[in-house]
Amino acid sequence: MEQELISKKIAIVGCGAAGGMVSVLLAKNPCVEVFAFDLKQPFSTLLPTGGGRCNLTYDESDVREFVRNYPRGEKFLLSVFSRFNQQKTRQLFKDLGIKTYVQEDKRVFPVSNSSKKTIEQLQKHLESSNFKFIKEKVLSINKQDDTFVLKTENSTYKFDVVVLATGGKGNGCEIAKSLGHRIIEQKPSLCSLDILEKEFYSLSGLSFKDVEASIKIGKNKVFVNGDLLFAHNFITGPCVFKISALTAYENFDDKAPLEITFKLVKNTQEQMENYLKNNSKKTVKNAFSKFIPERYISIVLTKNKIPLDKQVAQLKKIEKDILINSLLELKLHAIKRVKDSEIVMAGGVDLKEIESKTMESKLIKGLYFAGEMIDIDAFTGGFNLQNCWSSAYIVVQNFN
Repeated sequence: MEQELISKKIAIVGCGAAGGMVSVLLAKNPCVEVFAFDLKQPFSTLLPTGGGRCNLTYDESDVREFVRNYPRGEKFLLSVFSRFNQQKTRQLFKDLGIKTYVQEDKRVFPVSNSSKKTIEQLQKHLESSNFKFIKEKVLSINKQDDTFVLKTENSTYKFDVVVLATGGKGNGCEIAKSLGHRIIEQKPSLCSLDILEKEFYSLSGLSFKDVEASIKIGKNKVFVNGDLLFAHNFITGPCVFKISALTAYENFDDKAPLEITFKLVKNTQEQMENYLKNNSKKTVKNAFSKFIPERYISIVLTKNKIPLDKQVAQLKKIEKDILINSLLELKLHAIKRVKDSEIVMAGGVDLKEIESKTMESKLIKGLYFAGEMIDIDAFTGGFNLQNCWSSAYIVVQNFN
């Protein structure tokens, strides 16, 4: 009797966050037969998110404020999030048996604090008679009349509907292009950066909390904030990721580097000058250790040939300016993006060719998109996953 209810065969290409959620929600619908294709197990892309704790979304109820965290796709997402926002996302996870909580920085995590457990809980919802997972790579898709012909390495399948959700690094964009869609050139986003000032790599493992940074893009000066981390041959952390996202389509190298100005402390110029006046008998190293780790100030002193045991009172004005500027206006010059460090990709299927109310292709009836393979990317903090959850939910509403 149940077989008679099935009216559509749906293929989901890619079973990460977006494709996995489409699968979970459609698996509850007895009127569809769902086939998900991927070489990795459903939701496995969630494993590294939130440092292994699974940063599901971000707690911000103002949609216009929320979309400011997306360098690309802001206008499109206003429509998407007006239909399914982070509050509805948290309720959805609760309905799926995954309770969440809001961290102090407004990031949302499962109560289990475990990506692995969250994946296991989501996978249980795929134990349905009308869902089948096929561990094969989809090589091509063609539309023949009202039917999609899908070819894998091993076989050929036919479907009424196709949902492309292969993420930023999958081959979904190639498939979409073969079907006539325009692809915005894909570029690494949320990646670490290599800098000219190699001496700072000796600070490997040292992090600075909630620093401010500024860059120039064209004629505009752009400000961001977040943690900065020095590694053995690159700089990284949320602040650097924001910069890399904003400059995803900018060109820079050792001949024309990207200048980044970091404000490592909250103090003003005047406060720093007054502090030095009141601590003139201290050595420079001891005086500045109040604000910044000694390892950092030692590099600045050595670089500028200032003795580590020199007293503040003995500093020349130019030396004081150098030291204060090293805290308030540290200039580092990015020369390249670190290969394979990107968390997401900028670019993807052109949003002008997708209907935001349904996530259906405007070019091909029955073809839908979800997640990061469309021209949307965001800063860290749960924003990229929110795009996955929302776009997946909207796709599913077409069949309920």
